[in-house]
Amino acid sequence: MDIETRLRRLESRYRAASSAAVAAKAHYLALASESSATPAAVDAAKSRWQMFDSRKRTIAAQMGELEAVEDAIP
Repeated sequence: MDIETRLRRLESRYRAASSAAVAAKAHYLALASESSATPAAVDAAKSRWQMFDSRKRTIAAQMGELEAVEDAIP
């Protein structure tokens, strides 16, 4: 698989993870401000948001590494 194809796939995964992180954060913030939300539900929502955010950062790092490899090719 060539670098451009891998980069496009990573970009697609990044966009999906970014969208999921935004939605999960909104859900977490909504639950956190809801007085009837249980602490367990708020904690679960926060964990889900942090998981997606971490996945997004990991994919961004992979994209950076792949771009560095691409730049190093003469």
